Amino acid sequence: MGSKHYESELAYLREMGREFALVHPTTAGLLAEKGSDPDVERLLEGFAFLTARIRERIDDAVPAIIHGVAQLVFPHYLRPVPSMSIIQYTPPLRALRAVATVPRGTRVSAKPLQGTACEFRTTADIDLLPLELVEATLDETAAHRPVIRLRFNTTEAGRQVVCRREGVRLMLHGEPSLTCALYLWLRRYCKAAALKCGSAAPVGLGADAIVPVGFGEGEAMLPWPSFAPAGYRVLQEYFALPGKFLFVDIRNFDRLTLTEDSFELALTFERPPALPARLTTETFRLFCTPVINLFETSADPIKRDIRVYEQLLRASGLKPAHMEIYEVTSVIGVRQGQAQRKQYAPFVAYTHATEGRDAAYYVLRPTTSPIDDATDTYLSIATPRNVSTNSFEVEEVLSIDVVATNRNLPAELQLGEICTTPRGVASPAPFRNIAPVTVPARPALGNELHWRLLSHMGLSRSSLADVGVLRALLALYNFQRKVSATARHANELKIESLRKVSAEAITRMLQGAPVRGTRVNIEIDEARAGTVGEAFVFGCVLDELYAAHVALNSLTEQHLQLHPSKVEFGWPARSGRQHIV
Repeated sequence: MGSKHYESELAYLREMGREFALVHPTTAGLLAEKGSDPDVERLLEGFAFLTARIRERIDDAVPAIIHGVAQLVFPHYLRPVPSMSIIQYTPPLRALRAVATVPRGTRVSAKPLQGTACEFRTTADIDLLPLELVEATLDETAAHRPVIRLRFNTTEAGRQVVCRREGVRLMLHGEPSLTCALYLWLRRYCKAAALKCGSAAPVGLGADAIVPVGFGEGEAMLPWPSFAPAGYRVLQEYFALPGKFLFVDIRNFDRLTLTEDSFELALTFERPPALPARLTTETFRLFCTPVINLFETSADPIKRDIRVYEQLLRASGLKPAHMEIYEVTSVIGVRQGQAQRKQYAPFVAYTHATEGRDAAYYVLRPTTSPIDDATDTYLSIATPRNVSTNSFEVEEVLSIDVVATNRNLPAELQLGEICTTPRGVASPAPFRNIAPVTVPARPALGNELHWRLLSHMGLSRSSLADVGVLRALLALYNFQRKVSATARHANELKIESLRKVSAEAITRMLQGAPVRGTRVNIEIDEARAGTVGEAFVFGCVLDELYAAHVALNSLTEQHLQLHPSKVEFGWPARSGRQHIV
């Protein structure tokens, strides 16, 4: 126990006791007198020590209460944000004669560091085709109508494969000033997309040819609770890995009939802003996907002891410095001499409230590690207060399945070092990471979590049509503020770039029926947001955030204006995604 509580209680007893005695001289008059008896002083100091201990116990219980509330209301806010990157598969052109699909969740790993190979998993399906990009040029011969020409090569066997596909997915790779500008070109200024093979006439791909990628629930990187607004997930992923949202699908390739092994994709634009750099084939990447440092494993078995309240979880087979628990997925109790296994549910599942007085559940307590800035997770088995512990005297071992990370180790990986597969996993083509591996970020725990949780709960009941509320909400999800000075500065500038936010009621026709909704008007300071393209990508993220906060039976429509250039962008009206029941 520290001396802070003790000194406070002793001073209160002496100072406030004297004032209390002056108000109540009959019942407490002796408190006003200055005593010289050492035994009396010893009693006062003893009382101060005991009350200080009580205060300390109460203060120690507050984090546990706050963690419990957070697990019920915002469980995602207690989870770390693992290291992320982007990998590219490079299949040899003539090695593929059919589509090879790499499904979402495929395990990949990195070169060993300190004896541990960090494991990642892909977050989107990838279709590997007998296709390669051999040329990328910008044709500016037509005034105000530049054309980006991408030339692809395939093989005779690959012609039918490419033509049967709906399209290809491109990742925009390079400096943010260029890639975000290109993303803006594709999303807002592209007026035509056409495919041309040899001397045949170009084949138009239609107005729906370009489709943004990365915002849907099926493309999520972070595991997410079903009841938490998806807009918060998009915020976390954007602040951690902005490049995750610089993917586009070019669709309707099945309209083309290939008669040669080479063809061209022409994208025509109308009066777009200038590009800050020249284009190369390195700018447009095929067969890419984001990856995240998450993997399923088992924790070291725990022998349950009713005399030990909680026990630290460790992933099996990994050094403690190379593992961190992200999520507990299963806790099963195996008792000696019994074939039946006990499945423990988490406290937040509420099943113990309906299973009767003998129900038991597990409780997780995340805490900052005393060794580093990572999170240690403690598990305890709890029972209703009126259940006797005699029923649990039979020896029991807990078998625990978890989702884990490699703690801080992945941050030491360099470009190209995520290039192998775990034992038992085959890859249809070579791959490597083409983006730096991000530094893992942790949530605020302890005293900082108190005000962040209260702030989050307050903001959840406030209108996001207030610029102060919106800034505060974005700041709550800037987990990178503590781990990366570069990312913190970039994210804080984007948050500070928000100048004004207002809302107005609107009515729009959706699927033939009038629907009431809200138009959100946002003004952004160009100087703080970076380039026009970066401000547009930020606006796309905000559009997802607002849609996630609007009820299913309503709609939202976002309008963005840059200051001082007055450049404006609008997003189409869309139905809300917040479930009412």
